[in-house]
Amino acid sequence: MATKFKYNLDALEWDEQHLRNKEGVYCYCGMDYNEGDPMLQCSDCNQLFHWDCVSCLKAKPLRGDIFYQFKCNVCNEGKGEEYEREVLSWVQVIYLVLYHLSKEDPKRSYFRWRENICQTISDNWAGLFPDKKKTATWQNTVAGCLSTHSALFKSGMEETQQSGNWTLHEVAAPTRDRFRGPTKTGGRQRAGQSRRRDGAEKEILEVLGEGQSKKRSGARHRVSFSDDEDDEDDRRRMRRAKRKRIDASKALAEDSELLQSVELFTQLQRQQQQQQQQSGADEAVKQEDGLGKHAFGLFST
Repeated sequence: MATKFKYNLDALEWDEQHLRNKEGVYCYCGMDYNEGDPMLQCSDCNQLFHWDCVSCLKAKPLRGDIFYQFKCNVCNEGKGEEYEREVLSWVQVIYLVLYHLSKEDPKRSYFRWRENICQTISDNWAGLFPDKKKTATWQNTVAGCLSTHSALFKSGMEETQQSGNWTLHEVAAPTRDRFRGPTKTGGRQRAGQSRRRDGAEKEILEVLGEGQSKKRSGARHRVSFSDDEDDEDDRRRMRRAKRKRIDASKALAEDSELLQSVELFTQLQRQQQQQQQQSGADEAVKQEDGLGKHAFGLFST
């Protein structure tokens, strides 16, 4: 691996974003790069490196990925490259994936949350979450983040009349500043915003319904936003419910970005349960009325 550049790095003329130079000279190899090619930027010299020219990456990174710390071999005085993945929130991951998908297929307006977004996350899991294992409900976490961070993510429910379609409000390259402000809309909602919220809630309810149907069929499936999943048997779960609620509260306190998502899931699930109970009560009343009319007919004859 090169211990010095083949060119004079200080003589290169860069643009304001330090993404292009007039000479078209980059990396150890001194070659140019095509628009859209994922490049690594050294945190010391700021030079850009082709991902397949470095030894620290095993897979091609997503387009727009800036959430890392990289030190090239030249700056590290020939001691080897240094690469460290920054800890990513779910919001950052989803934004990065949607940006990548939008650049890969610019003619497409929306992407399916499970088939496109979740599949891309799964395919790149080792690079995005090097120290995290997949949980049983991570895809539900993705659905919750999409539905609650509406300042970044746009639902296609209103345009496509189908839940599960998502895109970015603005297809702009990820920056760290983009995630420092609020990513959830609040305050008074207009009619269009209300319809989009209804679509997001419908999608969450569909995820809940899917989990309940699997549970009725005998499969174990829980809707959760916690990254720490318990593998306890259903018989022991009730006995330890109180302790689990405390653990879940602590976990959510550490990840405030998902707190509102969990509250929304809980609220919608409670409403769904109330509707099911009310439906059952109405059915019981109908049955009692039917029995009463039948009895009255017997006495009348």
